[in-house]
Amino acid sequence: MGPAQTLAAILGLSTVSGVNLYLTVLLVGAGQRFGWIHGLPPDLAILGHPVVLAVAGFLFLVEFLADKVPFITPIWDGIHTFIRPLGGALLALGAAGDLHPVAKVLALLAGGTIALGTHGSKMGVRLLAHTSPEPAGHSVLSVAEDVGVIGLLALVYTHPAVALPVLGAILLATALLLPMLARTLVFVLAGLRGALRSLVGRGGRDEIPAWVELKLLERAPSDPGEVLPCFARRVKGLPRFHRAFLARAGGSWHLVHRRWFRTRILALDAGPGPVRTFPGFLWDSAVFLRDGKPQILLVGRDWRHALPKPEA
Repeated sequence: MGPAQTLAAILGLSTVSGVNLYLTVLLVGAGQRFGWIHGLPPDLAILGHPVVLAVAGFLFLVEFLADKVPFITPIWDGIHTFIRPLGGALLALGAAGDLHPVAKVLALLAGGTIALGTHGSKMGVRLLAHTSPEPAGHSVLSVAEDVGVIGLLALVYTHPAVALPVLGAILLATALLLPMLARTLVFVLAGLRGALRSLVGRGGRDEIPAWVELKLLERAPSDPGEVLPCFARRVKGLPRFHRAFLARAGGSWHLVHRRWFRTRILALDAGPGPVRTFPGFLWDSAVFLRDGKPQILLVGRDWRHALPKPEA
Protein backbone atom coordinates (compact mmCIF):
# COMPACT_ATOMS: atom_id res chain seq x y z
CA MET A 1 0.00 0.00 0.00
CA GLY A 2 1.27 3.45 -0.95
CA PRO A 3 1.31 6.47 1.38
CA ALA A 4 -1.99 7.85 0.01
CA GLN A 5 -3.80 4.54 0.40
CA THR A 6 -2.36 4.03 3.89
CA LEU A 7 -3.53 7.46 5.01
CA ALA A 8 -6.92 6.97 3.35
CA ALA A 9 -7.28 3.58 5.05
CA ILE A 10 -6.42 5.02 8.49
CA LEU A 11 -8.88 7.89 8.14
CA GLY A 12 -11.54 5.84 6.37
CA LEU A 13 -11.56 2.93 8.79
CA SER A 14 -11.67 5.33 11.74
CA THR A 15 -14.56 7.29 10.25
CA VAL A 16 -16.81 4.37 9.35
CA SER A 17 -16.01 2.46 12.57
CA GLY A 18 -17.77 5.20 14.51
CA VAL A 19 -20.89 4.62 12.40
CA ASN A 20 -20.98 0.82 12.14
CA LEU A 21 -17.98 -1.07 13.48
CA TYR A 22 -19.28 -4.56 12.74
CA LEU A 23 -20.13 -3.80 9.11
CA THR A 24 -16.67 -2.28 8.70
CA VAL A 25 -14.94 -5.42 10.01
CA LEU A 26 -17.23 -7.63 7.92
CA LEU A 27 -16.57 -5.73 4.67
CA VAL A 28 -12.79 -5.47 5.10
CA GLY A 29 -12.57 -9.12 6.15
CA ALA A 30 -14.72 -10.29 3.24
CA GLY A 31 -12.68 -8.12 0.88
CA GLN A 32 -9.51 -9.78 2.10
CA ARG A 33 -10.92 -13.32 1.94
CA PHE A 34 -12.51 -13.05 -1.52
CA GLY A 35 -9.79 -10.97 -3.13
CA TRP A 36 -11.69 -7.70 -3.42
CA ILE A 37 -8.98 -5.89 -1.43
CA HIS A 38 -5.28 -6.54 -1.99
CA GLY A 39 -2.18 -5.63 -0.02
CA LEU A 40 -3.72 -5.32 3.43
CA PRO A 41 -1.21 -5.10 6.30
CA PRO A 42 -0.85 -8.37 8.28
CA ASP A 43 -2.71 -6.90 11.26
CA LEU A 44 -5.79 -6.36 9.08
CA ALA A 45 -5.47 -9.56 7.06
CA ILE A 46 -6.66 -11.49 10.11
CA LEU A 47 -10.10 -9.95 9.56
CA GLY A 48 -10.60 -12.45 6.74
CA HIS A 49 -10.51 -15.43 9.14
CA PRO A 50 -13.81 -17.36 9.04
CA VAL A 51 -14.36 -17.02 12.80
CA VAL A 52 -13.89 -13.25 12.66
CA LEU A 53 -16.25 -13.00 9.70
CA ALA A 54 -18.89 -15.14 11.43
CA VAL A 55 -18.80 -13.09 14.64
CA ALA A 56 -18.79 -9.78 12.74
CA GLY A 57 -21.70 -10.96 10.58
CA PHE A 58 -23.77 -11.99 13.60
CA LEU A 59 -23.12 -8.72 15.45
CA PHE A 60 -23.90 -6.72 12.31
CA LEU A 61 -27.24 -8.54 12.03
CA VAL A 62 -28.05 -7.71 15.66
CA GLU A 63 -27.13 -4.06 15.08
CA PHE A 64 -29.10 -3.95 11.84
CA LEU A 65 -32.24 -5.03 13.73
CA ALA A 66 -31.58 -2.81 16.77
CA ASP A 67 -31.11 0.23 14.53
CA LYS A 68 -34.66 -0.10 13.23
CA VAL A 69 -36.31 0.20 16.67
CA PRO A 70 -36.41 3.88 17.75
CA PHE A 71 -36.23 3.31 21.51
CA ILE A 72 -33.63 0.54 21.32
CA THR A 73 -31.25 2.59 19.17
CA PRO A 74 -30.12 5.08 21.88
CA ILE A 75 -29.45 2.23 24.32
CA TRP A 76 -27.44 0.34 21.71
CA ASP A 77 -25.52 3.49 20.74
CA GLY A 78 -24.88 4.30 24.38
CA ILE A 79 -23.27 0.90 24.95
CA HIS A 80 -21.13 1.38 21.83
CA THR A 81 -19.77 4.71 23.02
CA PHE A 82 -16.86 2.67 24.37
CA ILE A 83 -16.76 -0.08 21.74
CA ARG A 84 -16.71 1.89 18.48
CA PRO A 85 -13.86 4.30 19.36
CA LEU A 86 -11.76 1.37 20.61
CA GLY A 87 -12.48 -0.58 17.44
CA GLY A 88 -11.67 2.45 15.29
CA ALA A 89 -8.38 2.94 17.11
CA LEU A 90 -7.37 -0.71 16.63
CA LEU A 91 -8.32 -0.73 12.95
CA ALA A 92 -6.36 2.49 12.38
CA LEU A 93 -3.38 0.93 14.14
CA GLY A 94 -3.65 -2.14 11.92
CA ALA A 95 -3.90 0.02 8.80
CA ALA A 96 -0.66 1.77 9.79
CA GLY A 97 1.12 -1.45 8.78
CA ASP A 98 4.89 -1.13 8.79
CA LEU A 99 5.02 2.59 9.55
CA HIS A 100 7.37 4.02 12.16
CA PRO A 101 6.28 3.27 15.77
CA VAL A 102 5.62 6.97 16.34
CA ALA A 103 3.33 7.03 13.30
CA LYS A 104 1.52 3.97 14.65
CA VAL A 105 0.88 5.69 17.98
CA LEU A 106 -0.43 8.76 16.15
CA ALA A 107 -2.68 6.53 14.02
CA LEU A 108 -4.01 4.83 17.16
CA LEU A 109 -4.84 8.17 18.81
CA ALA A 110 -6.32 9.68 15.65
CA GLY A 111 -8.36 6.56 14.96
CA GLY A 112 -9.97 6.56 18.40
CA THR A 113 -10.67 10.29 18.27
CA ILE A 114 -12.19 10.20 14.79
CA ALA A 115 -14.31 7.16 15.60
CA LEU A 116 -15.56 8.85 18.77
CA GLY A 117 -16.47 11.95 16.76
CA THR A 118 -18.42 10.09 14.09
CA HIS A 119 -20.09 7.94 16.75
CA GLY A 120 -21.14 11.08 18.59
CA SER A 121 -22.49 12.54 15.35
CA LYS A 122 -24.47 9.38 14.61
CA MET A 123 -25.87 9.29 18.13
CA GLY A 124 -26.82 12.97 18.00
CA VAL A 125 -28.60 12.60 14.66
CA ARG A 126 -30.50 9.58 15.95
CA LEU A 127 -31.55 11.45 19.09
CA LEU A 128 -32.65 14.34 16.92
CA ALA A 129 -34.75 11.88 14.91
CA HIS A 130 -36.53 10.95 18.16
CA THR A 131 -38.20 14.36 18.10
CA SER A 132 -40.14 13.10 15.08
CA PRO A 133 -42.84 10.49 15.73
CA GLU A 134 -42.39 8.97 12.26
CA PRO A 135 -40.80 5.51 12.80
CA ALA A 136 -39.89 5.03 9.14
CA GLY A 137 -37.33 7.82 9.46
CA HIS A 138 -35.17 5.67 11.73
CA SER A 139 -35.07 2.83 9.21
CA VAL A 140 -34.16 5.23 6.41
CA LEU A 141 -31.32 6.69 8.49
CA SER A 142 -30.05 3.22 9.37
CA VAL A 143 -30.00 2.06 5.74
CA ALA A 144 -28.38 5.35 4.64
CA GLU A 145 -25.61 4.86 7.22
CA ASP A 146 -24.91 1.33 6.02
CA VAL A 147 -24.83 2.43 2.39
CA GLY A 148 -22.47 5.26 3.34
CA VAL A 149 -20.11 2.83 5.09
CA ILE A 150 -20.06 0.54 2.05
CA GLY A 151 -19.51 3.41 -0.38
CA LEU A 152 -16.78 5.07 1.64
CA LEU A 153 -14.83 1.84 2.15
CA ALA A 154 -15.09 1.06 -1.57
CA LEU A 155 -13.77 4.54 -2.36
CA VAL A 156 -10.89 4.20 0.12
CA TYR A 157 -9.61 0.96 -1.38
CA THR A 158 -10.25 1.76 -5.06
CA HIS A 159 -9.57 5.51 -5.35
CA PRO A 160 -7.65 6.66 -2.24
CA ALA A 161 -6.68 9.98 -3.83
CA VAL A 162 -10.38 10.79 -4.26
CA ALA A 163 -11.27 9.41 -0.83
CA LEU A 164 -8.87 11.73 1.03
CA PRO A 165 -10.67 15.04 0.23
CA VAL A 166 -14.04 13.34 0.77
CA LEU A 167 -12.91 12.14 4.19
CA GLY A 168 -11.56 15.60 4.99
CA ALA A 169 -14.94 17.14 4.18
CA ILE A 170 -16.75 14.55 6.32
CA LEU A 171 -14.45 15.15 9.29
CA LEU A 172 -14.81 18.92 8.96
CA ALA A 173 -18.61 18.63 8.84
CA THR A 174 -18.51 16.37 11.88
CA ALA A 175 -16.47 18.92 13.84
CA LEU A 176 -18.89 21.71 12.89
CA LEU A 177 -21.95 19.66 13.81
CA LEU A 178 -20.73 18.46 17.21
CA PRO A 179 -21.89 21.57 19.18
CA MET A 180 -25.41 21.27 17.76
CA LEU A 181 -25.44 17.54 18.39
CA ALA A 182 -24.34 18.09 21.99
CA ARG A 183 -27.29 20.47 22.47
CA THR A 184 -29.56 17.86 20.90
CA LEU A 185 -28.34 15.26 23.39
CA VAL A 186 -29.13 17.54 26.34
CA PHE A 187 -32.52 18.36 24.82
CA VAL A 188 -33.58 14.75 24.30
CA LEU A 189 -32.31 13.56 27.68
CA ALA A 190 -34.19 16.37 29.41
CA GLY A 191 -37.35 15.39 27.54
CA LEU A 192 -36.98 11.73 28.45
CA ARG A 193 -36.45 12.65 32.09
CA GLY A 194 -39.60 14.79 32.07
CA ALA A 195 -41.63 12.02 30.42
CA LEU A 196 -40.37 9.46 32.94
CA ARG A 197 -41.19 11.77 35.81
CA SER A 198 -44.74 12.22 34.48
CA LEU A 199 -45.10 8.47 33.95
CA VAL A 200 -44.24 7.61 37.54
CA GLY A 201 -46.39 10.43 38.86
CA ARG A 202 -43.60 12.61 40.18
CA GLY A 203 -44.26 16.22 39.39
CA GLY A 204 -42.44 19.20 40.73
CA ARG A 205 -40.10 21.85 39.44
CA ASP A 206 -36.63 21.55 38.06
CA GLU A 207 -34.07 23.47 40.03
CA ILE A 208 -33.81 27.00 38.66
CA PRO A 209 -30.22 28.29 38.34
CA ALA A 210 -29.29 31.29 40.46
CA TRP A 211 -28.37 33.35 37.39
CA VAL A 212 -31.96 33.07 36.14
CA GLU A 213 -33.43 34.20 39.45
CA LEU A 214 -31.00 37.13 39.69
CA LYS A 215 -31.88 38.31 36.20
CA LEU A 216 -35.60 38.10 36.93
CA LEU A 217 -35.19 40.02 40.18
CA GLU A 218 -33.63 42.84 38.18
CA ARG A 219 -36.66 42.96 35.92
CA ALA A 220 -39.44 42.40 38.50
CA PRO A 221 -38.18 42.43 42.12
CA SER A 222 -41.62 41.95 43.66
CA ASP A 223 -43.04 39.40 41.22
CA PRO A 224 -40.83 36.33 40.65
CA GLY A 225 -43.69 34.56 38.85
CA GLU A 226 -43.53 31.21 37.06
CA VAL A 227 -40.28 29.86 35.57
CA LEU A 228 -40.41 27.13 32.91
CA PRO A 229 -37.34 25.32 31.58
CA CYS A 230 -37.46 25.28 27.80
CA PHE A 231 -35.39 25.01 24.63
CA ALA A 232 -35.25 27.29 21.62
CA ARG A 233 -36.69 25.84 18.45
CA ARG A 234 -36.78 29.00 16.38
CA VAL A 235 -35.72 32.07 18.30
CA LYS A 236 -33.84 34.96 16.74
CA GLY A 237 -30.29 35.10 18.06
CA LEU A 238 -30.31 31.62 19.60
CA PRO A 239 -29.12 28.34 18.04
CA ARG A 240 -31.57 25.48 17.81
CA PHE A 241 -32.06 23.50 21.04
CA HIS A 242 -30.29 26.15 23.14
CA ARG A 243 -31.41 25.75 26.75
CA ALA A 244 -33.33 28.70 28.18
CA PHE A 245 -35.99 29.55 30.75
CA LEU A 246 -39.42 30.98 30.04
CA ALA A 247 -40.48 33.23 32.90
CA ARG A 248 -43.58 35.22 33.70
CA ALA A 249 -42.65 38.29 35.71
CA GLY A 250 -44.19 41.71 36.04
CA GLY A 251 -47.31 40.56 34.20
CA SER A 252 -45.51 39.57 30.99
CA TRP A 253 -43.41 36.72 29.61
CA HIS A 254 -39.63 36.82 29.29
CA LEU A 255 -37.01 34.46 27.91
CA VAL A 256 -33.87 34.16 30.02
CA HIS A 257 -30.79 32.49 28.58
CA ARG A 258 -27.03 32.45 28.91
CA ARG A 259 -24.66 32.56 25.93
CA TRP A 260 -20.98 33.40 25.68
CA PHE A 261 -20.88 33.72 29.49
CA ARG A 262 -23.48 36.49 29.44
CA THR A 263 -27.00 36.29 30.84
CA ARG A 264 -29.66 37.90 28.68
CA ILE A 265 -33.38 38.43 29.10
CA LEU A 266 -35.68 38.97 26.15
CA ALA A 267 -39.07 40.54 26.69
CA LEU A 268 -41.82 38.83 24.72
CA ASP A 269 -44.82 40.79 23.48
CA ALA A 270 -47.37 41.48 26.19
CA GLY A 271 -50.21 39.00 26.37
CA PRO A 272 -51.72 36.26 28.51
CA GLY A 273 -49.48 33.58 27.01
CA PRO A 274 -48.35 32.01 23.78
CA VAL A 275 -50.18 32.71 20.56
CA ARG A 276 -50.56 28.98 19.98
CA THR A 277 -49.37 25.71 21.47
CA PHE A 278 -48.80 22.42 19.66
CA PRO A 279 -48.73 19.25 21.80
CA GLY A 280 -45.78 16.97 21.09
CA PHE A 281 -44.39 13.61 22.14
CA LEU A 282 -41.78 14.82 24.66
CA TRP A 283 -42.10 18.59 24.28
CA ASP A 284 -44.86 21.03 23.41
CA SER A 285 -44.20 23.85 20.95
CA ALA A 286 -45.27 27.26 22.26
CA VAL A 287 -45.38 30.19 19.84
CA PHE A 288 -44.75 33.62 21.37
CA LEU A 289 -44.30 36.96 19.67
CA ARG A 290 -41.33 39.30 19.97
CA ASP A 291 -41.50 42.57 18.07
CA GLY A 292 -44.42 41.05 16.21
CA LYS A 293 -42.41 38.06 14.95
CA PRO A 294 -43.07 34.47 16.06
CA GLN A 295 -40.58 32.83 18.42
CA ILE A 296 -41.05 29.08 18.86
CA LEU A 297 -40.06 27.46 22.17
CA LEU A 298 -40.15 23.83 23.26
CA VAL A 299 -41.69 23.48 26.72
CA GLY A 300 -41.97 20.27 28.77
CA ARG A 301 -45.31 18.51 29.12
CA ASP A 302 -45.24 18.79 32.90
CA TRP A 303 -45.59 22.55 32.59
CA ARG A 304 -48.83 22.52 30.59
CA HIS A 305 -50.70 23.78 33.63
CA ALA A 306 -48.78 27.08 33.43
CA LEU A 307 -49.67 27.79 29.82
CA PRO A 308 -53.14 28.89 28.78
CA LYS A 309 -55.01 26.44 26.63
CA PRO A 310 -55.18 27.33 22.93
CA GLU A 311 -58.44 28.77 21.73
CA ALA A 312 -60.70 26.35 19.91
